[in-house]
Amino acid sequence: MNKEPNSSLTRGRALLAVLLVSSVVANVATQAFGLSSYISAAFGMVAVASGVTLFSSYRKNLKGSRR
Repeated sequence: MNKEPNSSLTRGRALLAVLLVSSVVANVATQAFGLSSYISAAFGMVAVASGVTLFSSYRKNLKGSRR
C-alpha cells in the first residue's frame, strides 16, 4: 500500500494532465483533417474543463501548503 498522504491527489493530477494533452491533440487532429466542428468543439471543451480543474487543484494545494 502506498504510504504517501497525497498519492491520490498526485494520481488525479496526472490523469488530468494526460486528459488535457490528449484532448488538445485530438482537437488539433480533428481540425487538421477537416472533421465536424462539433467534434472539435467537444474536444476543446474537454481540454478547457480539464485545464481549469488542473489549475484549480494546483492553486488549492498551493494555498494549503503555505500554512
